[in-house]
Amino acid sequence: MDEATKKAFKTRFATLTIMLNIIILCFAIGIFVLLRFAPEGTPGLVIGLLLLAAGVIVSISFRKRYTRMKVWLSEQP
Repeated sequence: MDEATKKAFKTRFATLTIMLNIIILCFAIGIFVLLRFAPEGTPGLVIGLLLLAAGVIVSISFRKRYTRMKVWLSEQP
């Protein structure tokens, strides 16, 4: 790999890593909020469901980017 390709790989890898961390945090915090605060009232339920929905949306985007990066990486010499 040349330097430009290495830089592109590092950028793409960092982006995917950050997205994966966001997914894990959204699901973990969403489940925690649902289990801890949802029985006490509506705000906990809404916040928990919003976090889970955000996790799903970012997961779909992550999957698309991961597939594109995998194809791009296999094309590199």
